[in-house]
Amino acid sequence: MNNYEQFYPLAMSYKEFDIKIPDINETKLEEIGIAEDVGHLSPGTFPVPAFPVHGILYGLNCRLMVPLTFQRYQKPDFPILNVWCLVSTASPFTCLTKKTLEALLGAGTVVGRTFFSCAVQDKNTRIECQVSKGNFENVNILGMDSLRQLELSLNINWQGSRFELIRN
Repeated sequence: MNNYEQFYPLAMSYKEFDIKIPDINETKLEEIGIAEDVGHLSPGTFPVPAFPVHGILYGLNCRLMVPLTFQRYQKPDFPILNVWCLVSTASPFTCLTKKTLEALLGAGTVVGRTFFSCAVQDKNTRIECQVSKGNFENVNILGMDSLRQLELSLNINWQGSRFELIRN
């Protein structure tokens, strides 16, 4: 039982969770990274301050896409990488693709594991990241669990097709 299920026993389990996101995949994450000059899975550093972080509204579905820095929690020798994520209020979970997790943790580390602890935007944060699966196996999702834990809000500039993740 993970922390979310412990505090919210009637909530949907990760095993039951699925969401269809057909317009985002690893190729799109790389394309967005190139277009925005922040390469997907490129080396990163933890910014000071950690927030705000600037993202874009992508495509006809106005997907909230944001580059965040990730590292395995409390493992300073592991790489810090820029990871393009979809901010999804429809997801109670934060999920990373197998490709992203293996870039962060090393090849073969994802097999048989359901979640990993990662630092996001600040080496002292600890976020539980599930392994993306099913209809979203090729999408990194920043879910409501992380938005809540990090105390983040969205500030959307509709005309500019941009947004910020800001700390409350």
